[in-house]
Amino acid sequence: MIKPTFCFLDESGTLNVQNRAVRYFAVGAIVHSFPDKLITALHSEYEGLCNALKKDSSRVEFKFTSVTQKSLPYYLNCLKILLNEPNWRFCSFFVDLNDVKFQAPKDYLESWECYLRYIKMLLQKNLKAEEKTTLIADYLRQPKKAPTHSISTLPAVVPQLWDVLQVDSHGVLLVQMADVLLGSSVYKGSDKIKGRLATEVQKIRLAVGNSRFNEWRVKWR
Repeated sequence: MIKPTFCFLDESGTLNVQNRAVRYFAVGAIVHSFPDKLITALHSEYEGLCNALKKDSSRVEFKFTSVTQKSLPYYLNCLKILLNEPNWRFCSFFVDLNDVKFQAPKDYLESWECYLRYIKMLLQKNLKAEEKTTLIADYLRQPKKAPTHSISTLPAVVPQLWDVLQVDSHGVLLVQMADVLLGSSVYKGSDKIKGRLATEVQKIRLAVGNSRFNEWRVKWR
C-alpha cells in the first residue's frame, strides 16, 4: 500500500567555496505522514516566541543562526516536543567544501544543479519504497540562465516523490525545524547559545537513533 508523507526540506551553507568561513553545504529534511498535531504543538511555542520578542509574527521564525539567549528556551521547548513525538524522522546530506576531492561548482548555474542533485540523492537514499512524498522546500531562487533544471522536475527522477512546492520558510514550522536540526548538526563554532542548541540536537540524534536521524556525510572517491 502507498503511504503518503510530507517532506519538509531546508539547506545550510553555500556552495560558493570562495567563502572560507563556511565549511559545509548541506540539505536536510523532516519526513512525516501526519504532521498536524506536531505543527499545532510547535505553533504554541512559536506564539510564545513572538510574545517574548514583542514582534509581529510576520517578523519571527525559528532559525538556527538567529537563536539568542532570550529565544533559546522556545527553541529548546520545540526540541522537547520533537523528542516526544515518535512519528517523524530527519535525514541530511553533508558536503565538506574543504575536501580536496570535492569538485566545486564553477558558477551559480552549476551550484543550482548541485543543489538539485543533492536533494535527489537525499530523497533516493532515505525515502521508503512504499512512501509517496510531497516535498515542501525552503525557497531558493533558480538561475535565470537556461538551460537548467527546475526543482519541479525532481518527481521525474525520484519515483517516491509525488509533487514539489517551494515556500517561504517563515510560514512553515517544520521547514524551520529542519533548519534548526540541520544548522545544529553542522555547527562547529564557539558561540555558547548556538553550542547549547547543537548539544541538545545531538542528544535527540542519539535518543532516536540512526533510523530516525540519518546523517550522510559524503566521502568523495
